[in-house]
Amino acid sequence: MPFISVGDGRIHYVERGAGEEVALFVHGWLSSHRWWLPVLDRLPLGVRGYAVDLRGAGESDPASGTHTLAGYAADLHAFAEALGLSSFLLVGHSMGGGIALRYALDHPERLKGLMLVNPLAPFGTRTDPQMDAWVRAQQGNPEGIRAMIQLAFATPPAPEVMETLVADALRWGPATYFDTLDDMARFHVVERLPELQVPTLVLWGDRDVVIPFEGVATLFTRIPNCGLEVWHGVGHSPAHEAPDRLAALLGRFIEECRSTERRA
Repeated sequence: MPFISVGDGRIHYVERGAGEEVALFVHGWLSSHRWWLPVLDRLPLGVRGYAVDLRGAGESDPASGTHTLAGYAADLHAFAEALGLSSFLLVGHSMGGGIALRYALDHPERLKGLMLVNPLAPFGTRTDPQMDAWVRAQQGNPEGIRAMIQLAFATPPAPEVMETLVADALRWGPATYFDTLDDMARFHVVERLPELQVPTLVLWGDRDVVIPFEGVATLFTRIPNCGLEVWHGVGHSPAHEAPDRLAALLGRFIEECRSTERRA
């Protein structure tokens, strides 16, 4: 398995495809690179894709300090530097969308485009105290974790895929689980969204019970020249629920980013 040493630990990643266009994929909470595999296996011709495991997720080492979205964005930058990725498309799902936003604000010069798939709201999570207490109580609980993973799908994946995703989520230790849960609640970049000049596309499934449309609408209205797609009948996980459609959308967005770059 390929790893990149970053700071005091290693980041695991997978690579698919080949070509001059590079896409870097960032997974969400209780996830790993495996949430991107259906799209990585369908990448458009000429596209090379990398999907990382964030610190404390998948095969990557946990962070020595607190796990935060800003820290994950810094890890992404170190990862890109180590692989010599000077210009690429960044694709983030759910919490990974928040990490991608943070990266885009910190390193806009590195991005050809920004694609946010059912992303964390730019004003963070807003969970009522009762629900927050329930989510916190599920750390390490197989049945509770399974229930949360099932909520991420309007159309569930095959049973063997679901078992793999649940097993991945159960690998999130207490530090990673609670640190990121707290940091997502603190996340707030609304005022900085107008700074983003990179071509941006937001995708949301209208059966998503995790991410509120208010957050998606805020991104669309605050980011200059931002595109928006709303897919009917799709839940929180388009990469598994509609991988062919998502791979095709990725290809079209890459071509749009090329056209923008040529006009610049």
